[in-house]
Amino acid sequence: MRATKECVIAVPALELAPKVVEVGNCSGRDVEKFERFGLTPVPAERVAPPLVAECFANLECRVADTRLVNKYNLFVLEVLKAWTNPTQKNPKTIHHHGYGRFAVDGEMIKLKSRMR
Repeated sequence: MRATKECVIAVPALELAPKVVEVGNCSGRDVEKFERFGLTPVPAERVAPPLVAECFANLECRVADTRLVNKYNLFVLEVLKAWTNPTQKNPKTIHHHGYGRFAVDGEMIKLKSRMR
């Protein structure tokens, strides 16, 4: 992201958890991850990196601020376009907690809202 100033954040559903761990345990410098893990790259509209077809959602992003990179390795991103996969109905997404631990989306609740 330092060089290109853009990325895609892919949001996988629970079914992809084993592949997510494998993808995270190797470097894209050494491995063609789409090929090795049987994932499908899809051209993005606003950035050069591809979307991941098997993921529930993909966010096309560009780097908006790099002031915190050197101190905290934190990039501030602007989402340019968001995609969801309409074939994945009510997916349970996973959220990485480190060292192979993930939280899985849980119970849904509905509260009265004034929003329409």
